[in-house]
Amino acid sequence: MTRTNIRLNGRGVAEGTAIGRAVVAVREARQVRYRLAAGRVDRERQRLRSARAITRSQLEEISSRVSRTVGQAQAAIFAAQLLMLDDPMLADRVDELIRTERINADWALERAISELHTVFAREGDAWLRERIGDLADVGGRLQQNLRPGRDPLVSLVQELDGPLIVVADEVSPSIAAQLDWTKVRGLVCDVGSPTHHTVILARSLGIPAVVGLGSATQVILPGQTVAVDGATGEVVVEPDHDALERWKQRADVAAVALRKLDELRGIPGATADGVRIRLEANLEIAEEVGRVLDVGAEGIGLYRSEFLLDRAPATGGVSEDVQYETYRKLLGAMAPRPVTIRTFDAGEERWERLGHTQGHRERFGLRGVRAALQHDARFRVQIRALLRASAHGHLRILLPFVTSAAEFRQARALIAEVARGVPGVTEVPIGAMIEVPAAALTADRLARDADFLSVGTNDLIQYTLAIDRTDERLSGHYEPREPAVLRLLRMVATAGRRANRDFSVCGEMAADPLLVALLVGMGFRAFSMTPAALPVVKRSLRAVNARQAEKIARLAVTADAAEDVHRLLAPLADAMHAAVAVAAG
Repeated sequence: MTRTNIRLNGRGVAEGTAIGRAVVAVREARQVRYRLAAGRVDRERQRLRSARAITRSQLEEISSRVSRTVGQAQAAIFAAQLLMLDDPMLADRVDELIRTERINADWALERAISELHTVFAREGDAWLRERIGDLADVGGRLQQNLRPGRDPLVSLVQELDGPLIVVADEVSPSIAAQLDWTKVRGLVCDVGSPTHHTVILARSLGIPAVVGLGSATQVILPGQTVAVDGATGEVVVEPDHDALERWKQRADVAAVALRKLDELRGIPGATADGVRIRLEANLEIAEEVGRVLDVGAEGIGLYRSEFLLDRAPATGGVSEDVQYETYRKLLGAMAPRPVTIRTFDAGEERWERLGHTQGHRERFGLRGVRAALQHDARFRVQIRALLRASAHGHLRILLPFVTSAAEFRQARALIAEVARGVPGVTEVPIGAMIEVPAAALTADRLARDADFLSVGTNDLIQYTLAIDRTDERLSGHYEPREPAVLRLLRMVATAGRRANRDFSVCGEMAADPLLVALLVGMGFRAFSMTPAALPVVKRSLRAVNARQAEKIARLAVTADAAEDVHRLLAPLADAMHAAVAVAAG
């Protein structure tokens, strides 16, 4: 009998509730597992036969080429792999697992290879043990040919009916950007952090997400019903009837709360004492621009254009015309509101789409403007596409990972050179993103050359505190309230104000109402956040007195520790909670 109401607890990183059937993906979502409906079994067996035929053709071609160029002895390696491809212990076993256990071919192949690996490893025959490498080679080729040219998880989601809950060890941004989020209603990961790019994407789409469960992929079986609460971090597997009803009621209550927030849609952002605050939205996928308009955002404060790279069908990025069409539609949809498009914040790994072999963490040093200047041709392509699209709306170009005024001037000069070759281009504001301490410490110099400044708090915190924000082991040390971080933020606000430049915050701190109030006290008057957070921040600010926030901010930057800052913010938190109680009452 299947156990019900299995409870798991992780870290809620994207609010909301969702219920769906589990799709399990492991090894960074390269191996996918799912239970088949009875009507899909024959189709899955045919998919296996097609993959075997493609694999056989490839091995025969390789064997023939090696025989001609190197010799028959070396070609015998691939002849042996052809025999392994047809071995009943592999081919028949995979087919049997699909038929009898109704599991997808990818999972069946993974299990059959694991069984053979065990047999080969324990046999005393040295020849058999040496075949383990051949088995891995054949198995890997078969896995790839089951879904040629497509990512396994992305492909499987396209084939299934929703609602689905993706349960994974980890999902890379490149895979997440390609998922059909109309079917995927929740995300559960063994590892992760609130500022992981995949989590940021899920949050912007309003998809509940829980990370840091450690062993969810081992506990949750493919096809099981899973309920997810992205606020509390609670995950329930196979909830019984009563539990399922409670989860549905929880979702209904959340929907009512959202409708109440919708009443603020047409009201400008402002504090209780009338200080005007500009509230914009972050965006990862251009087609989701409707979500930005739905929440009443005053513009797009950050469009992360590197998600175009993640969704590109081929290595090396996307063409100028494809980029132009994306930017043109986005600017047109938002006009006359401003749209700030960040140029590709991508290191070599993302440019070359090698994330699966290089690991998920980018090298810190060569990304943003540095990578753009080194890959000059690619940067020029993006700038041309942006400048061509600028006629269709209010464009602002944001340069990421700037570390010095000299570096910014170099990039700006290159943009000016490209602009001379694009007919009819009017002047487009160019901004610097403050993400590293070096940029914050020289914000006064950057403000002289940049038209605007935008603080990316996610990276600024990790570089200031020497914490890899994708490493869940250090998640407890990732603390926006650290006085060192706050002092850098104050420096940026001071520099922007003195130079009469527009300056804003677009990192995840902007989605936290209490931290936004603290930043208002420092002098920030513009914020860009995930669309789902915007109504909540707007409501919370209406309970905040800006003068009180200023007094608290002055004390916060001289505090000894984050805990002291937390205590200082208590009066603001109380005011916000009281406002929520009145609205709900």
